[in-house]
Amino acid sequence: MKTVLQHQSDFESRIGRTLFESQPLLLDKGRIQAYCKSLDQLDWFHFDQEQCQAAGFSDIIAPGSMTFALVHAIFFQNIELKNLTALFVGSDRFRVIRPIAANDSVTLGMTIAAVEDRDEGFRVTYQFDWRGAAEGDPVSNGTFLVRYWPN
Repeated sequence: MKTVLQHQSDFESRIGRTLFESQPLLLDKGRIQAYCKSLDQLDWFHFDQEQCQAAGFSDIIAPGSMTFALVHAIFFQNIELKNLTALFVGSDRFRVIRPIAANDSVTLGMTIAAVEDRDEGFRVTYQFDWRGAAEGDPVSNGTFLVRYWPN
């Protein structure tokens, strides 16, 4: 079930609390390679399984930017905005903690870190953390900033 956010107070009441923890997402070889091809990111470690295994990896490796790019879709699988216009205004401190091999599953946890009034509307700072679905170990994390206006 999605969490519905409609008013600034809905965001403020959740500051410092987990907004959602996603279902596990499998990053299989096809998904990794399609993402890489879409960006013309054709490095061997995204395509050559044998060379990856020779380098000590279990399989091909997802680009670090892939978890960053997936935040938006996973956010809207878990959150419904009502009567709000949203505009992504930035990110901060994105970092990759460990590589993700093909067929690893990851989960996304999202927390509201801050809500700030603006001349029009308000800005929300989200902290996101990707973790290995099986081990719960950190994969990547960062911050998103989104501006909202009531419709």
